[in-house]
Order: sequence, then C-alpha cells, then structure tokens
Amino acid sequence: MGMWAWLRPAERTFSRGGIHPLEFKDLSANCPIEAFVPNSVTIPVSQALGRPAEPTVEKKAKVRKGDVIARIPEDGLCIHATVSGIVKSVQRAPHPVLVTDTAITILAKPEEGPDPEFPANEHWHQLDRGQMLEKLKQGGVVGLGGAAFPTYRKLTLPPDVSVDTLLINGSECEPYLTCDYRLMLEEAEKVVLGAWAIAKIIGVGRCVIGVEDNKPEAAQALSEAIASSALRELQPAVDMEVVMTETKYPQGAERQLIEALTGRVVPRRGLPMHVGIVVQNVATAYACLEAIRHDKPVVDRVVTVSGLGVKQPKNLRVPIGTSVADLFAHCGGMQGEVIKVLSGGPMMGRTLGDLLVPVVKGTSGLLFLTAAETDLDRYQPCVSCGECLNVCPLGLEPNRVSQYVENGRPLETEPFGSLDCFECGCCAYVCPSNRPLVQFMRVAKSAVSSRAARLGK
Repeated sequence: MGMWAWLRPAERTFSRGGIHPLEFKDLSANCPIEAFVPNSVTIPVSQALGRPAEPTVEKKAKVRKGDVIARIPEDGLCIHATVSGIVKSVQRAPHPVLVTDTAITILAKPEEGPDPEFPANEHWHQLDRGQMLEKLKQGGVVGLGGAAFPTYRKLTLPPDVSVDTLLINGSECEPYLTCDYRLMLEEAEKVVLGAWAIAKIIGVGRCVIGVEDNKPEAAQALSEAIASSALRELQPAVDMEVVMTETKYPQGAERQLIEALTGRVVPRRGLPMHVGIVVQNVATAYACLEAIRHDKPVVDRVVTVSGLGVKQPKNLRVPIGTSVADLFAHCGGMQGEVIKVLSGGPMMGRTLGDLLVPVVKGTSGLLFLTAAETDLDRYQPCVSCGECLNVCPLGLEPNRVSQYVENGRPLETEPFGSLDCFECGCCAYVCPSNRPLVQFMRVAKSAVSSRAARLGK
C-alpha cells in the first residue's frame, strides 16, 4: 500500500458536503436488461470529448453492424454502424448536448442478412498493452459513465506519472438510474475481466471496485466473479476486491470516490493520476472487454428508461442512435402528464426539448418526469442561508457565483470556484430559493472560457 493509508470500512465516504436525495431506483431496479432494436438509428458524429468525427459513408451505402462510418482524423477514434442496413442520410439532426450535429441515419434492413458475430479471441489476455489500447481506439470506446472521454487516451499515461491502483466506479449515485446496477448483476464476470484488462494496460496490481451500500446484490455478484477461476488464471495477477461505500450523492464522482476508497485527495484542478489512481466506470470496463476480447466496437449500451411519466420503466440494451421517441413508445408511452424529459439523471442530466434526440455513448438514462417529481417554482433572490456552502463537495461558493452572474460580472467568479465546479447539483437541490445554481456556474465558466479563447490562451 506504500505511503497511502486505506480507510476503515466505517469511513468509506468523502469528507465534505454531499446530500441524500430521494432515490426512485425501485422503479427500474428489478427490471432485467432487455434488448431493443428500432427500425432506424441516427448516429451523431460527436460522441467523444474533443473534435467531431468525419463521416466515411454516403447516402445509400450498405453497412453492416460494426462497420466504421466516421473517424476522427487526427487520432483515429472510430464511430460504427450500430445496425445493419442502408444509409438514409448524412445531415444535421438533433443532438442531446450540442442541440444539432451532423448525423448518419441508417435504416435497419434485417432481410439483408444476419448481423455479424463477434466471437471471443481465446488468446485475448496475451495481447500486450499497445495492442489492447489500439483495440480500444478502433472500437470507439469512451467513458460510458457520461464523460465520454476517449478511453485509450485516458489509459495512455504520461511517462512521468506513476499509478498504483485502479478504481472501478460502480456507485451509480444518481437517483432513478439502475443501468449500471443491472450490468453488475447480470454481467459481473465481464465487468471484472474488463477491469483486469484495464489494470494490465496501466500496469497496476491492485483494483478496487466501489459499490454503494444500497446495492448489496451487485457487490455480491462482483465478489463471486472475482473469486472465479477465470480471473485467478490470468497473468499478471491483480489483487481485486469489492468495497462498499456509504449511499451518498455524489459518491460516484471521481474525486469523491477516490477519497472514499483510498483517503487520497485529488488537488484542485488536478487529475486522479496525480495521486496514483485511475478511475473507470463499470460500463466502460465491460466495453473494454468487448473491444479487446471480441473486437466488438461500442455499438450499443444499457439505458435506464424511468420516471413516473412512463408506463413501463425498463433497462434496455439499445443501439447507439436509437431515438428517445422510439424508447418512450417501447416502454408503453405516457403515464400522467410528462412535464420534463431528461437525458441522464435528475442531478446532472440535461433537459431535452425534442424526442427525436438519439441515444449517444454517454447516455445512461432517459427520465420522463411528472409535476410530482419536478419543482417548477420560479427562483427567488439569494437569502444567504449558506446551505449551498454546506453541501458542496468541493467547498465552493455557488451563492457568490450566482450573485456575480446576476450582476453581469461572470468574469469575476473564479475566486469563488466557478472553474472547479463539476456541476453535481447538490447546491441547487438544497437551495430554499430554488435558484438554478448549476446554470449560473455554467454561465460563469462559459464566459471565462470565451475570454480565454479571445486572448488565445
């Protein structure tokens, strides 16, 4: 364990701030993962942090599931056809984050023949680090917890950085979402083997899987997978364990999970690798194994469809590019009056204004919320109660940022932490004046970024 002290089980949480929101996970937690394939998909070319990919196919082209249809020129990260069929169009279409984006629409044509198989390579574990990284790049693997940072880049560590531990994030602390929970329950062995592959790539002998203590069944499934002979026979050996943490939001944020599991504190504007840690989500670990062992690119993902506004909440494995409208219809349609649709969870998700928006690699959930689940009251002036200061896990000052933004001074918010905010939403959740504090933070960050761009910094 070197110079780092590991925490006792009773202390497995982060030290500052956090909240305990209503979970609503019971709506979908007992729903096994189902497969759903729509009649068409619309696949945006912007699905990873950084530059968009450039289409490599044209209208009327025949494609098979897994074919490369777009690629980022400078680094080769690929986007793939997620169904077999005919390219209907290459044009602007709705995007869940960018509003619109160039997208490739494919009409599924099952009559053209069965989808390709992705058989396992029995010698996959003998691949070297470089070969594994190349498979992650060619497979278009990105962080599936929501960040969508290219995984091969995250695992390519600078030569002057030394890490000793891999953390696999199974916290899934956002309310409503249970897609990672079901993946841990149903595909525990693949999650564990994917974690082993990541540990081999970064050259560490220790891996800890963090699971909140409201998911004991998932923790048990993972522990049993770790104890299996399949993992014990792999070399190099990796000391792997499951550690349960307190159910507390935002336990799944990288900095908070690192502190909860190791006691290490990532410095402000630092990265996990600066304290000897690499963090990956359980769904990303699963995708890594699929790419390395099966040469299967990221063509689908598990998505939670939930909320009191949908008749049949489900966990669905769907092709990337499936529209929200198709998923809503597949889950029985509307129940009651839906007043808000979110991509992601209620704390960090984004409101959607169009049901034609597609599922992208970073889409973990789609929530159809009613008035009973949503506070639509207008926000009021700050009353300086200090609640946002108490719950902020980074010790920032959301109240001051909001006041400066309201007064037209967003460029003066950096001393209050606007650039350090990761938009967890704890501050807005507890604000008695219903102030949109996360949105104020975004305005401040955008203003500072625009200034830096103008100055060429």
